[in-house]
Amino acid sequence: MITHHSGRLTVDPMAAKAPGWSPYVAMGDNPILMFDPDGMWPHPIHIRSFVPFKTFGGGFGGDNRGYSLSLKVTSRLQHVFTVDPTARTFDAGNVWSNESSHPILGKGNATPNDRADIKNFTSSTDKNGNSTVSFTVDMAGSNPLTKRIGIPTPDIDVHTKFILTENEKAGTLKVNAVQTGDAFPSAETFIGDTKGNQLFIGVSPAIGNPYTSLEGDGSKKMMYADFIVIMDSKGVFKGVVVGSGKNAKTYSVSDWNKMMQSQPTTK
Repeated sequence: MITHHSGRLTVDPMAAKAPGWSPYVAMGDNPILMFDPDGMWPHPIHIRSFVPFKTFGGGFGGDNRGYSLSLKVTSRLQHVFTVDPTARTFDAGNVWSNESSHPILGKGNATPNDRADIKNFTSSTDKNGNSTVSFTVDMAGSNPLTKRIGIPTPDIDVHTKFILTENEKAGTLKVNAVQTGDAFPSAETFIGDTKGNQLFIGVSPAIGNPYTSLEGDGSKKMMYADFIVIMDSKGVFKGVVVGSGKNAKTYSVSDWNKMMQSQPTTK
């Protein structure tokens, strides 16, 4: 675990308090297949870039899917990390890719060259019991197959700025996220609760193609989110509130996720 005090790796003080799972789960094939019946663990956040088509860019295999909360679907690039606003800590997590394929170039995996970084982490508390963390997540990775024929491929770039404010006594988690990048391929961002339920933060459709969209570090607008998650005393998500006062609208977790999943994956 990385603490906000020193930025150094330390022994996680929560490990002994959460007997429902092993602190070595990150060594498995899927680092965040996590279930926390003890209600003691921070929130896992997933950022994934995927190609919604069966093939793209001259025969390369895509992911052939829509927006999903499943932890078993494929993606061209994904980063999973955890953050605990109340404890003001985060774990940098893991970044990896599913296998790339092409009828002539064969198969390959980009994971060894994938990159993810959590930076500018700050935190604060107030007298009302609100704990706020702010940080930026950068994720990048490229097609490993084109390098075999001497054609370097630009990275998929995704940058997400988060501001999370948690109040355990009030049972609220305010989520603000601004995502920019190449806007290709499609992207999805979601957060998990202590029971393993997932909630979409936002989605981003694919714009353009790999030849016109990936060059450069990426500064196109991809996704914006601003809402409050309602939680029970154990950190289980119960609903989403968008807006405030007379303009506030409340969604069930199921309805919110269905609304996100119904969005187009291309633009």
